[in-house]
Amino acid sequence: MKVLKKNKRAFLDYDIKERFIAGIVLQWFEVKSIKTGNIDMRNSLAYIRNNEVWLGNLNIPMYSKTNPDMFPDYQSKRTRKLLMKKREIGRMAERTKKTWLVLIALATWISNGKIKIELGLWKLRKKIEKKQIKKEKDILRDAKREMKNY
Repeated sequence: MKVLKKNKRAFLDYDIKERFIAGIVLQWFEVKSIKTGNIDMRNSLAYIRNNEVWLGNLNIPMYSKTNPDMFPDYQSKRTRKLLMKKREIGRMAERTKKTWLVLIALATWISNGKIKIELGLWKLRKKIEKKQIKKEKDILRDAKREMKNY
């Protein structure tokens, strides 16, 4: 399992309640583009429609060695279908309706030659909580630095 990209901003801005793993339907040049690290998950949100999970606003630019004349109508931020089991989709739908939580893309990786996406149910954090988390990280980093010196 090789992690390709993480949505680092999501872990600071949002309080992740629960995580799900899904496959994603892609075209061949999108797979090559993701493998080279060209993916932007900052504003991507997942939603459930007709018992299917869709991921919108995931930016995957065209692979650099692909001829753009072959795909003139390619949209890098199109909605993409996610592949999950029906039981997981049902559980996820129940959680999103019940608690008003939203799904966001957290990370992408390769597993057995297939690209996987980790989704997280999140709740927005307040500024005070963000400051407290940054402060705790700074304290831990300073403590590790001091332990390293001794």
